[in-house]
Amino acid sequence: MTSFDRINRRAHLFLVLLPWVVMYGVSSFVISHHATWFKSDNPSAWEPVFERPFQKSIPEQANHSGETNRQQLRAVATEILRENGLEGAFYAERPNAGELRITRTTFFDQTRLTYSITDHKLRAERQRLTWDQVVLRLHTYTGHHQPLFRNRLWSFTVDLTCLTILLWIVSGIIMWWRMAKVRIWGAIALGGGIASFLLLVWRF
Repeated sequence: MTSFDRINRRAHLFLVLLPWVVMYGVSSFVISHHATWFKSDNPSAWEPVFERPFQKSIPEQANHSGETNRQQLRAVATEILRENGLEGAFYAERPNAGELRITRTTFFDQTRLTYSITDHKLRAERQRLTWDQVVLRLHTYTGHHQPLFRNRLWSFTVDLTCLTILLWIVSGIIMWWRMAKVRIWGAIALGGGIASFLLLVWRF
């Protein structure tokens, strides 16, 4: 029978999600030094894509706050994107009563749709993201609430990566505890890490 220690070691060395951990490690470093080291000096400009007559009924409730109204706004935005062949991850807002703004996002660019409710016109602009913006988007992207399967699959894999990190932590602690020769040094390292974390949290 396979021993518990062998199972624990194999779980600890399960590295199928290692690229995701590397991505979060690298992007976290970029985020930490973004303002001084990695921020692009020349962000890309918005480039016009099209401007065309367009008419869409916007529910009055979509102009107000509240979860139900936000859902109505997203439903209308989803229809507009579908009718213009731009389905995918997005967020929508009403900057004023006469305008609906939809930002369709990918990792490498974003498309901004501005629908003038009063003039019945739809304008689209595209902006290419700089490399540091791509890295930041990789780190912060969420997709459970987005319409396409690939967006939700990304978020599911992020959840799986988080669970894997917790598994690495638990299996590592078990391995350390069952190795009596290094238990004291492990306790010092673990205690020092916890103390430094609590000190920084308390000071900030």
